Parts: sequence; structure tokens; C-alpha cells
Amino acid sequence: MVKRRRNFRQKNLAKRKRGRTSRNTRKKTLKERFLTVALWTLSLVNFVLIASLLSDFFASPNEKPVSMNLPGNSTEEPQGEIITVEVLNACGVQGLAHDFTEYLRQNNFDVVNVGNYPGGFDLPRTTVLDRVSIQNVNATKIAKALGVDERQVQPQLEESQQLMVTVLIGKDYKTLKAYKQMRQDGM
Repeated sequence: MVKRRRNFRQKNLAKRKRGRTSRNTRKKTLKERFLTVALWTLSLVNFVLIASLLSDFFASPNEKPVSMNLPGNSTEEPQGEIITVEVLNACGVQGLAHDFTEYLRQNNFDVVNVGNYPGGFDLPRTTVLDRVSIQNVNATKIAKALGVDERQVQPQLEESQQLMVTVLIGKDYKTLKAYKQMRQDGM
């Protein structure tokens, strides 16, 4: 009798184990599928990263990154590029920003904004700010046209705006070449 009980128990345990293993194999296959998909995805990401690294490593020395081709990063003077300008009155003389705007437009600069400087009307020297280039390429052209000293040309990058240069007309406006020429022309 003891043998029968053992056999009976062994059969029941074997049935229970089979039932459990079939459930476990289903769970394992789902886990295995998930892990397989994750492994292939990570392998693909690694392949793309390695390919990108190798393409940068073996790139031709003549190739420049796209960011180096932007107009603000160039040290060469681009031919025929239109410089967009903002003219702000920072000295408080009424109509002065408008007069300088007309002067710049006559000299083929695109003035897109004219107004008063939000920092007040007490700026002692006229300042030209380059908004897109650390080398002050565009601001230097404007400064030469106005007669502003190159020490008053500064980079102040602000890519959110659609302009390249900001001119802040200070209290020294009477000493500028542009103002003297405007007086001669009767503007």
C-alpha cells in the first residue's frame, strides 16, 4: 500500500509539475520575446551610433559641418547678402532713429525695426551689436557705414530674432559720419 500511495502521489505531483511547467513556459516565451526584441533594438541603436562615429572619424578634411556653413559663422564676406538691422534710439532725441534708418536704407541695408531702446535714453556712446556672429562680421559693416568706432562693436548673440544687427544710437550721435552726412544732405 505504501508503494501505491507513493505512486499515486508521484503521478499527481508529475501532473501538477507538468501543468506548472506549461504555464511557466508560456511566461518564459513572452519574456524571451520581449528580451529578444529589446536586444535587437539595442543592437540596431549601437550599430547606428558606431556608423555615425566612423563616418565622423573618416570624414574628408575638406568637409565642413553644416553649422559652419551658416552666414554668421563665416569669416569670408558673403557676396550680396542682405543685412537685417534694428535701429533703436538710446539718447532721447525725437526722430533720430528714423533719420538713421533712412540713411542705412540709402546704403542698401534692410532696416526691419525702428524704435526706442528699452534700457532708457542715457547711453553715452553709439553701440552696434552683432546678433548672429561672434566675429562681428555684419556689425562691422554697419559701424563703418555709420562711422562708429570699432571698439563700440560687440557680439550679443540672440538667434531668436530675425535680425542680424542692432544699432543703439547714443548721445555721441553728432560725432558720427552718418549724422554729418545727413546734415549736409538736408535730411
